[in-house]
Amino acid sequence: MLWIFLGILFSSLALGLPIAFGLGIAAVVMALISDIPLSIMIEQSIRGVNSFPLLAIPFFILVGEVMSNGGIARRLMELAGAMVGFIRGGLGQVAITGSMFFGGISGSAVADTAATGAMMIPSMKQQGYTAPQATAINTVSSVIGIIIPPSIPLILFGIVTETSISRLFIAGIVPGILIALALMATTFIMATIGQAGQTRQFRLDVLWEAFKAAWLALVLPVIVIGGIIGGVFTATEAAVAALLYSLFISLVVYREFHILELWGMLIRTARLTGMVLLLLAFATVIAWFLTINMVPQTLVRQVQAITEDPFMLLLIVAGLLLLVGFVMDLTPAMVIMAPMLTPIVTSVGVDAVYFGVLMAFILGIGLLTPPVGTCLYVGCGVGKVSMEQLPESVKPAPTLSLSPPASTF
Repeated sequence: MLWIFLGILFSSLALGLPIAFGLGIAAVVMALISDIPLSIMIEQSIRGVNSFPLLAIPFFILVGEVMSNGGIARRLMELAGAMVGFIRGGLGQVAITGSMFFGGISGSAVADTAATGAMMIPSMKQQGYTAPQATAINTVSSVIGIIIPPSIPLILFGIVTETSISRLFIAGIVPGILIALALMATTFIMATIGQAGQTRQFRLDVLWEAFKAAWLALVLPVIVIGGIIGGVFTATEAAVAALLYSLFISLVVYREFHILELWGMLIRTARLTGMVLLLLAFATVIAWFLTINMVPQTLVRQVQAITEDPFMLLLIVAGLLLLVGFVMDLTPAMVIMAPMLTPIVTSVGVDAVYFGVLMAFILGIGLLTPPVGTCLYVGCGVGKVSMEQLPESVKPAPTLSLSPPASTF
């Protein structure tokens, strides 16, 4: 049954069908072969999307829309500029720090790429960065958004594997910060090698002004992360609280978008949510078919026959996920692979929460690599460069001066 599913899925990919349709076709074929009534498919698909934690996804997507259009994202980027703009690497450091702020609220790498890229890439070009360098820095840093909480991929992992979403969020904090620091160190080294330009001096008054302008926006991650860790509300309730708060400060305090613009944001949110729910519905049917045919149990026994060493097993699984990420977008890869791989790694003592964060990070690399590379395509579109030009970004980045935040962005 597993080979039938994989054959139909990859055939659909080769034909260019949407992955959700490929999953649906595979589910119908598997039902016919197993002589199972199609009505059971409907029951299982409804069960897959009939989940309260799933409500967090549209709310966090909408939070990202409000942030981008309501002045929240811009103020966070200005604060990032005041905080790290004096470090060698200038605007590159600002882009990475801003992505960490933005990802800590929206939970979407694609939204991060579009929002921060639209603000940062033009400024970086004006300061002397080449278009490929500016695009590469902003695109790669957007992956922080799927690790540091809240994270839409971690929500999906928690739902399909029945793992605590709150624990997954808490587990993503330190890895997300470490990834941001690693990217900042890389940018620093490349700028040091370049030996071009000068950075501006750190100014406490500029930082204070940026903080005063952005402190209301900084309350958002406190609501989300602090509320979850403190047990005040669940991840879904945190998403609702974040949305209400972001709407309030955008419409009442900042007043940077009109209430009528909310309709377009709702439409875009509904489209993205519909795509995720359709994938999850068909993936639930597939997971049910594989389970009744004992596929996960068989995979566990076969993998244990190869190795029972947790480190070696994680290396094998990581290599597999890396390959899957090259040909499949993160969302479908997560909902398809997580139910199959989690029992395998937990059978050798690996914690499901740890594996969830690791899986999100590895599949996130696929967002940056062709032929799928969703963030790669979005970043190239915002930066107005082709993928063939991006290898130029490995050249040392300039160390550039930054003007005060208000004029930089």
